[in-house]
Amino acid sequence: MMQSKSFYLIIIFSFACVVLFGGQRTRQTPLPKLPQEKSPVSEQPVIPLLFLSPDEIRFPPQPQGNRNTAPRTMTLVGDPKTEGLYVTRTLIPKGKQIIPHRHTDSRTVVVLSGTYYYGIGEEFDAQKLVPLPSGSFLTEPAGIPHFTWAKDDDVLIQTTAIGPSGTQIIPDKTTQKRP
Repeated sequence: MMQSKSFYLIIIFSFACVVLFGGQRTRQTPLPKLPQEKSPVSEQPVIPLLFLSPDEIRFPPQPQGNRNTAPRTMTLVGDPKTEGLYVTRTLIPKGKQIIPHRHTDSRTVVVLSGTYYYGIGEEFDAQKLVPLPSGSFLTEPAGIPHFTWAKDDDVLIQTTAIGPSGTQIIPDKTTQKRP
């Protein structure tokens, strides 16, 4: 009963506001004219307005013969090879280990699904892996050597960075021949 009275009071109050103030206009003051200089905003790269439903986000097909073992990456916005903001999604199949490497650009990564195991160093070491479950966020400064593993299930990550991007594979020291 009390909720019903509150509802009616809100309706009556709203109607009264429309009747009392609906026809009045507020005083609008024109903005001062600014000098005609190039705006720093206009010099920024343009990011398109974009809406994508999960059904519209499709990864490229798996290369022949890989039988779902290779990670697949798709670009949502921008181009990692050029200057400017880019956003990618990478699907890493269950069991896939990514060998130590580093990137030329700083990145942020969000784990969208699965548990992403992430380690820092120039050699793959399962003891150094940190489990990052779905919803986790990490920053990856440029030049940091790291390795990953989709140990338990498929992992989907989203990476955001400013390009151009590059990846340097770190040679495996245990298999290198010594002089």
